[in-house]
Amino acid sequence: MTQVHREQPPRAERTALEEIERSIMQISWLAQRQFMQLLDEDRFRMTLPQFYTLLHLEQTNEACKMSDLAEATHQSAASLTGVVDRLRDKQLIERLRDEKDRRQVMVAVTPQGRELITEIKQARREQMQMALAHLLEPEVEALILLLDRVLAGMVRALERAENGRLA
Repeated sequence: MTQVHREQPPRAERTALEEIERSIMQISWLAQRQFMQLLDEDRFRMTLPQFYTLLHLEQTNEACKMSDLAEATHQSAASLTGVVDRLRDKQLIERLRDEKDRRQVMVAVTPQGRELITEIKQARREQMQMALAHLLEPEVEALILLLDRVLAGMVRALERAENGRLA
């Protein structure tokens, strides 16, 4: 069984903000850990950078320049080359040459890659269903509403921070 709680002051001594922050951090950490374990299963055998690269290509639905793909997935060009090589070896993506500029390498998802993304998304949905199975429908609806509000607030805070850096 996973030990989640660390030594912390009793709940009564923590502020609501500290409780929310603690919960969000633990959920984030556990979700990433759980997702990495899912990707590591024999049926997928994929790393997070490989998954995000494949997902981006599947979502864009067209061939992508390596430089654009590196920027979109927050990877260095050198790291992305290794990721793309491994995905190509698994026949999940293919490398293409731009018709206008033959020097330009393009990358596109294959039908097998699309199918694998669908399988991973379904497996993740099943994990989430198990995690939320104990909640009643009104609780799920309230959770969705609250999470949407928290997410909107976090986006606003990030945009403010990014706009402050640009000023």
